[in-house]
Amino acid sequence: MVRTPVTASPRTETDILVVGAGPSGLTMALQLARYGVRVRVVDRKSGPVEQARATIVHARTLEYLDRLGLADQAMERGVPITCVEIHEKRRASAHLPLADPGIEGRTRFPCALSLKQSETERILVAALAEYGVMVEWGGFVENVADNGREVSVTVRRAGQLDAITARRVVAADGASSTVRRCLDIAFTGTTYPQTGLLADVALNVNLPPNRLRLVLTCGGFVGILPIGRSNYRLFGAVPPGFTTSPMQPEISHDAYAELATDELQRWFDEYFQVDGELGEVSWASLFRFHSRIAGRFSSGNVFLIGDAAHIHNPAGGQGLNLGVGDAMNLAWKLTLVARREAKVELLQSYEAERRSVAQTIMRNTDRGFKLETASSPVAMWVRMHLTTKLIGLLTRLPQVRRIIFRMMSQTWIGYRSSPAVANTRAAGGPRPGDRAPHAPLGAAPGGILAVTHHNGYHLLVFEGLSLTGGLGDLGAIGADLQDRYLSLVCVHVIARCETAAHKTYAAHRTRLVLVRPDGHIASVSEPDSPSDIVSLITHLDGILLLRPHAPEPNTVSRHTTS
Repeated sequence: MVRTPVTASPRTETDILVVGAGPSGLTMALQLARYGVRVRVVDRKSGPVEQARATIVHARTLEYLDRLGLADQAMERGVPITCVEIHEKRRASAHLPLADPGIEGRTRFPCALSLKQSETERILVAALAEYGVMVEWGGFVENVADNGREVSVTVRRAGQLDAITARRVVAADGASSTVRRCLDIAFTGTTYPQTGLLADVALNVNLPPNRLRLVLTCGGFVGILPIGRSNYRLFGAVPPGFTTSPMQPEISHDAYAELATDELQRWFDEYFQVDGELGEVSWASLFRFHSRIAGRFSSGNVFLIGDAAHIHNPAGGQGLNLGVGDAMNLAWKLTLVARREAKVELLQSYEAERRSVAQTIMRNTDRGFKLETASSPVAMWVRMHLTTKLIGLLTRLPQVRRIIFRMMSQTWIGYRSSPAVANTRAAGGPRPGDRAPHAPLGAAPGGILAVTHHNGYHLLVFEGLSLTGGLGDLGAIGADLQDRYLSLVCVHVIARCETAAHKTYAAHRTRLVLVRPDGHIASVSEPDSPSDIVSLITHLDGILLLRPHAPEPNTVSRHTTS
């Protein structure tokens, strides 16, 4: 559809307008504000959500919150979850690990965190306010027009129209995104016939404090998640015909319908297989399961993140985490382009990197959901008699536990084929595009990644465990890199005595690891020859803008020794 911009209202300007103040939009705005980019945030709600909504924060998202300086707050307010217990016939038959330092020691957060979405949003809103950015609540987007140079967005707030002009717009306004509809971007996929239920309740029950209980039933699955002292999240698929409450999912992809307390009590009594008594119900709602993805994640100067770009069923608690990952991936790219420190083509890598990740997660959650909810007699028999036994046997194997943790935690996500990482490969260790793994570091309490939390690229210079091979004048190389680009490139020498860090990065010889602002590896190289340094420079030259009179690549490489 063609939208005509409204010009009669007052016009205000900003670098980036973020539409939507859920976890993904707030994360985006906070990163931009931290980097000094002018940003405004509008949201149609009157304030942060009061309900828990999404509650699982996985390890990779905790790492992102750590980069924002908020992980400790989150851990204090949430409940660490170390395991999913699968029950049948009132007994535990399998365990899925959400924490196991023995198999995944390369993160500071080897667990999942049960944290109400309302708490996540309050943490982010408060952090954003410290940078002088206040969310403009009650703002309804009515029109979006992109003329190629800037985007005009008409927002109705408190009965008045505001025409906001932004260099770029980030749509984080949920599954029923107004921005996406204004741009005529398709949102294709499936709406499942099953009805889901969420409820936050006080529950008098004797359950382990750090475990999510999942119960497989004839009708599908139900679960109990601790969200605070004596408070629990009840969730699951509601059997067909069980509830008489109305549910019309075609109205909105993210709509919730109220549920009567007596129906919640009946659902709990019949399906949860636990001795407990329901207390106060703070929130109970029905919803429909969807699996949909936007036809594209960007259009001109507008970008979609979070539920505006993709929604899927809640198997594995991936949704909020995927949206925060979108924000962290895009924020640094928008920052460097807005500050005229990087080429605008860098923004094209957002969709190239994140759309394939969303598609992979959607495929995996769809498979898991179909297994959990299949209603044919054969499927129900298999689920009740074979599935849990098979899971119980497989999860005793360390390699299987490692795979499960990596899948659930989103630490598997990488961008090896991205145009925003270098086509280099050193023998062993993490590769370009991979998430940079955590490792303890004596000089930094937060580990090796704590030194990369600041703005810009970071070059980790590992001296190497072997005494052979020349280190060369790498300090001079670092100085030349800093002189070459408008964007900040920080250099950190990792001393040979930091054995754990060297082993994690397979730095048996001197090794250069370039880490992007989002914590993913941009390049891995061995500096024994000038050609490796030139390859590193070539990659950065394709992304970052040069300073006037920048040193030539052959000048930068002159400091290496063989």
